Amino acid sequence: MTRRRIRARLRLSHLYTFACTRPEATEEGPHSIEGPGYSRLVHCNQPLMHKKKPFKYRSNYISTTKYNFFTFLPKALYEQFHRVANLYFLAAAIVSVTPLSPFSAVSMIAPLVFVVGLSMAKEALEDWRRFMQDIKVNSRKVKFHKGEGVFDYKSWKKLQVGDVVKVEKDQFFPAALLLLSSSYEDGICYVETMNLDGETNLKVKRALEVTLPLDEDASFKNFTGKIKLKTKFDMPDWWYLQPQNTDDYYDPRKPVLSGVTHLITALMLYGYLIPISLYVSIEVVKVLQATFINQDIQMYDEETGNPAQARTSNLNEELGQVDTILSDKTGTLTCNQMDFLKCSIAGTAYGMSSSEVELAAAQQMASDLEDQDVERSTDFRQKGKQQEIELETVVIPKDEMVHKSPIKGFSFEDSRVMEGNWLNEPNADVIMLFFRILAICQTAVPELNEETGNYTYESESPDEAAFLVAAREFGFEFCKRTQSSVFVRERYSASGQTIDREFKLLNMLEFTSKRKRMTVIVRDEDGQILVLCKGADSIIFDRLSKNGRLYEEDTTRHLNEYGEAGLRTLALAYKRLGESEYSAWNNEFQEAKTTIGADRDLMLENIAEMMEKDLILVGATAVEDKLQKGVPQCIDKLAQAGLKIWVLTGDKVETAINIGYACSLLRQGMKQICITEISSDAKEVVKENILLQITNASQMIKLERDPHAAFALIIDGKTLAYALGDDVKQQFLVLAVQCASVICCRVSPKQKALVTRLVKEGTGKTTLAIGDGANDVGMIKEADIGVGISGVEGMQAVMASDFSIAQFRFLERLLVVHGHWCYKRIAQMVCYFFYKNIAFGLTLFYFEAFAGFSGQSIYDDWYMLLFNVLLTSLPVISLGVFEQDVSSEVCLQFPAVYQQGPKNLFFDWYKILGWMGNGLYSSLIIFFLNIIIFYDQAFREEGQTASMPALGTTMFTCIIWALNCQIAFTMSHFTWIQHLFIWGSIATWYLFLFVYGRLSPSISGNAFQILVEALAPAPIYWLATLLVTIACNLPYLAHISYQRCFHPLDHHIIQEIKYYKKDVEDQRMWTRERSRARERTMIGFSARVDAKIRQLKGKLQRKQLSSEIHSPARSS
Repeated sequence: MTRRRIRARLRLSHLYTFACTRPEATEEGPHSIEGPGYSRLVHCNQPLMHKKKPFKYRSNYISTTKYNFFTFLPKALYEQFHRVANLYFLAAAIVSVTPLSPFSAVSMIAPLVFVVGLSMAKEALEDWRRFMQDIKVNSRKVKFHKGEGVFDYKSWKKLQVGDVVKVEKDQFFPAALLLLSSSYEDGICYVETMNLDGETNLKVKRALEVTLPLDEDASFKNFTGKIKLKTKFDMPDWWYLQPQNTDDYYDPRKPVLSGVTHLITALMLYGYLIPISLYVSIEVVKVLQATFINQDIQMYDEETGNPAQARTSNLNEELGQVDTILSDKTGTLTCNQMDFLKCSIAGTAYGMSSSEVELAAAQQMASDLEDQDVERSTDFRQKGKQQEIELETVVIPKDEMVHKSPIKGFSFEDSRVMEGNWLNEPNADVIMLFFRILAICQTAVPELNEETGNYTYESESPDEAAFLVAAREFGFEFCKRTQSSVFVRERYSASGQTIDREFKLLNMLEFTSKRKRMTVIVRDEDGQILVLCKGADSIIFDRLSKNGRLYEEDTTRHLNEYGEAGLRTLALAYKRLGESEYSAWNNEFQEAKTTIGADRDLMLENIAEMMEKDLILVGATAVEDKLQKGVPQCIDKLAQAGLKIWVLTGDKVETAINIGYACSLLRQGMKQICITEISSDAKEVVKENILLQITNASQMIKLERDPHAAFALIIDGKTLAYALGDDVKQQFLVLAVQCASVICCRVSPKQKALVTRLVKEGTGKTTLAIGDGANDVGMIKEADIGVGISGVEGMQAVMASDFSIAQFRFLERLLVVHGHWCYKRIAQMVCYFFYKNIAFGLTLFYFEAFAGFSGQSIYDDWYMLLFNVLLTSLPVISLGVFEQDVSSEVCLQFPAVYQQGPKNLFFDWYKILGWMGNGLYSSLIIFFLNIIIFYDQAFREEGQTASMPALGTTMFTCIIWALNCQIAFTMSHFTWIQHLFIWGSIATWYLFLFVYGRLSPSISGNAFQILVEALAPAPIYWLATLLVTIACNLPYLAHISYQRCFHPLDHHIIQEIKYYKKDVEDQRMWTRERSRARERTMIGFSARVDAKIRQLKGKLQRKQLSSEIHSPARSS
């Protein structure tokens, strides 16, 4: 019996077994596509071969849409009724067509159709935008070989596997490509992979030797080839999908029939306590909020023409609740441009330009000294009050104070060394050597710009490009490179006369993150062999000879000053070699290069160490890492708003640290915690060592007593792989959240996503990820909110994001302004809906008690239908769209107001229960006060008492007035639209009563006009409406008045100062508000400027103390 069941199950398994869509392979024969292990065979330049099986592969078309024309209706309906709330209302609508419903079917079906229809329309609109974005990408053009050696343009989506394409300079690759040839003689190509792996350095790709001759279009006329691609892992031929177990049915007890029918009726009657209009109102409000974000001119980038874009409207309120920002570096924080700013040559500092940190610190310092001088005068008090009223900011952006350098990559200003004036300096020979090192010690390729006549440089790092531009401006222009030589065009005076010099390139010791230096060995025209080296100052100083330390003390002082100014520094050194010394070393070097085995790298490293010693110090460079416009100020503002910022980058540790200094995530004096893999032992040993480092770092932070102390956590990708393990990640997260800034270097896209998930799940708070490339897609999707930079690095990140902006600096306004507004608007909307529906729905429950729980409603069906759809919906929408507790300018001046969102001050249980209690109170007042007023009282002059339609209409009128007045008192900012919606809703109610009364009794259900004939002539109707409205709103008015007077929130005080233009009597509160204008932070531009000011004040105090000591000595 058991065997039969097993065989039956095996036969049934065929019903849910599916085959993989891959070519079949047998164990006996080779792979169906030529040979074992090969999953794809590509016929190059033979498009007809790929139009028939088995070589017909997928097209190059990409799609990020959720629906298409055929799947929209069923899939969108499934998405809508996947929500429990919509299922509930669907069930209620179905029951409404039965005799059990106390209302007409229209009153239940119409709102559901409206809500679902509007939500589907919103989904269609957002998917249409994604579809248009796909069209934009798929329609990009690229040259392809169409035959006979002729290239023509084709859209990306029409490319086929095997096509030969011609990609020109600064263009994007349309697909995965294999390099056949290039315009360079050696068939090399410099590729920027920033949007894939986050690397800023250019990658060198080399063509195959057999395809190097394909350098002309006509050479592709008869070109054919085959490419065999190996599978990285083997897919299974079959897999089994087991259906879910459906044996868990149960048979509930059957209640009494009357109990069931009454329960259904009660659910229908009290269904108004669950506001279906809440969903549609929030959908409408979110779409309009997203529209305002899209239309915000302050987030429009004029350079690229890209506006901000809310790609989804479902996360608007979460923009105001972000706790941690996880950012990519390359293309997000930086614009990949270095500016040569200062240098130290032969112990003398050159360069008069100032960095952003120096300018801001000097300005703040001058402002503080000016305040101390003016503080004694009475005029200053009035001036200070005026500044308090206007809420002026202090720091002025750099681009408003200084002009931009006209030369890209060169902001150096010092006449002593420009235009050949360096020849008049006392150490002119050392200065010339310094400039030659800049021009020769590099790996770049020059390209002549025919329009300007200047050379541009394709380099592996932006530092090299800045050095070459600086050398050119100093008169030493790198103009040509071959396999064996470097050519420099030297100009010694302003006359323009040049001399072309050739330096034979003998050897090159490349830069690595481990070596932290680069060396070239060249022979000049005089036959002298020179070793030219540049690298980190600590590395170079350790390799100086005794005679080469002449300028070490002065250079060290200059390097410290450059570091404090946020500049990236390198030291330059050299030495001369004799022929015999070089020949002996070169023999060992060539032998090591030809060695095959695991010891090859170690041998090369040891031989390089032999050459890079006994150097002579020449000087040092200082370049400013050009961030995107406004990045330091944006990070500063976000830090003041209380947001934590993590940087996840694929760059090396040194580059990431320098960027951290440039954007003020790091600063001088900040204690850096570097978690590294310091051994190559077994995994368990390494993991224990990393865990010990994390534990020691956490203990160090706990024992720190300096209130100004700040810690930065820096970790690389290899170490992060261990730190993200299940048994280590919690300790790592605890350490990370204690640090002011966190920088993760050399991380893969998967690690970015894992770190994001760790922060999101470990802290339980809202996370935001921002990036611009394909390597950021996983991180963007994993975060609660994903933001893509719509720059020049492709659209992968934008397509995967929830919001897109053109520059990182726009994130400040997106969060601090729109995020704060959207959070508060949605929170107030939801709380008001609780109030509104409780105040209305409980009156139905109270009447049930008077009606013997018969299921009878006191309100007309048409009243019920119009209540949420027309009479109370528009004021709520205006609240969610136009409400502003403070203006956008004040949001930016007082960024700490943003913390109301992460702290959830407007949607915690205290607020929710408070609004629900207010709704309960209003329902009691509306129902029982009307009952008391109309009970046994004459309603008309003839002495008639109020009928049930009259009582229900009067009660409903009180509800309309009370609810609309309540929302008017809730608003802080009024526009004419809000006035129109609030008071227009009340007028619409009276207009409806007038028109409804004139309809035939078959429609209205009344043989008389309820307003004109019954209610309007009765004074008690108007008096009851006025009394109930006042009684409902009086407690709320008392509450907000008490709160503003005795326990004001931050925005209350700002409103008093900003909007009413009057001084605050309680100066203590205003002083508190000024001190809380920004969250205390250890990172950001302001924190860095504060540290610089403390340093300058310390120097000033020491100088004053020194002068006081010397003065008595002179007098004596």
